[in-house]
Amino acid sequence: MHVEALTIFTFGLLTAGWHNIGFATARSPLRIHPDNPRYFTDGTGRAVYLTGSHTWNNLQDIGPSDPPPRFDFDAYLDFLQRYHHNFIRLWRWELTMWDTTPNRRKGLHTCAPHPWARTGPGLALDGKPKFNLEQFDESYFQRLRERVESACKRGIYVSIMLFEGWGLQFVPDGWKAHPFHPDNNINGINGDVDGDGKGLEVHELANPRVLAIQEAYVRKVIDTVNEFDNVLYEISNENHPASTEWQYHMIRFIKRYERTKPKQHPVGMTFQYKGGSNATLFQSPADWISPNPEGGYRDDPPPADGSKVVISDTDHL
Repeated sequence: MHVEALTIFTFGLLTAGWHNIGFATARSPLRIHPDNPRYFTDGTGRAVYLTGSHTWNNLQDIGPSDPPPRFDFDAYLDFLQRYHHNFIRLWRWELTMWDTTPNRRKGLHTCAPHPWARTGPGLALDGKPKFNLEQFDESYFQRLRERVESACKRGIYVSIMLFEGWGLQFVPDGWKAHPFHPDNNINGINGDVDGDGKGLEVHELANPRVLAIQEAYVRKVIDTVNEFDNVLYEISNENHPASTEWQYHMIRFIKRYERTKPKQHPVGMTFQYKGGSNATLFQSPADWISPNPEGGYRDDPPPADGSKVVISDTDHL
């Protein structure tokens, strides 16, 4: 995962009748096309072709200053419309601090806001109030809602990234910047089950208390944006292969919870880095996937077989 502009597109180009347009006339959220499952449909009977560009700070602000500069989301939407794009990944960062050394750039960046309120008492390892993992930061969810709604008005679909797994694996001292580090929250939560100082178990089914907090957060996201037709969900960016069962659980959890809501949206699972396989994605309960290069997806992608909608992202290729 390298910090630069990326392009996202769906495969299945041999299919006729697709439209790279927005959803102003859509009647419902995207769902698998009943006659051509290589694509989504929007309730009008047409197949919908998704294409777009994303950047890393389009939900949370990231930068070398503290607080980081606010991202110009309206200018970003202008850019997307100028190039007739209709799809973005809306990024989620779990770490409060981000060392860019793994991206071949030296510098320490801050990231804000986060889903939980920083109420204290006491200071976290970054010198700011500790997180209360039982109290949401409403400004985070208000921003999420506003940006999904703004994209909706422009005819742009938004894949909401719920979790992010690359940082804990590769950012130096990334675990020290995670809200589930015991020194960063007031709730007695320690996601580092095996005590190796990495905390990768927060993306496994290793700690029931961590899982309960994550599920509450996912419910809050769904409650915040369920009314919008332009929503998709992505479980996690480039999480480690041992996260498979946790990701499968989250996919099923979203589907189960959305059955109690007015609208249901597609749920995706994307490439697990480092060492994940495309077979794990195709075997998942996800509606859509983003593969890795194996099988020719980087240079000579195979024809889509209709078992999953494939949203191919150059971030993973």
